[in-house]
Amino acid sequence: MRAVVFVTEQTSKGTERSPREYVDPLLVRTGEAYARLTFEELHRHLCDALRDYELQRYSTD
Repeated sequence: MRAVVFVTEQTSKGTERSPREYVDPLLVRTGEAYARLTFEELHRHLCDALRDYELQRYSTD
């Protein structure tokens, strides 16, 4: 099963390994792990990842 990758509009695409790979995605889950998640769990994981993303984004400005 493939991976599920969540990104923001600012996520860069293209690495040395693959032009289709994201450099620093917001959240990555294996297809198997994603299939087991409830909507509530997925929502919590995404909200946590977005909070961390915002903290990192504004702490480097």
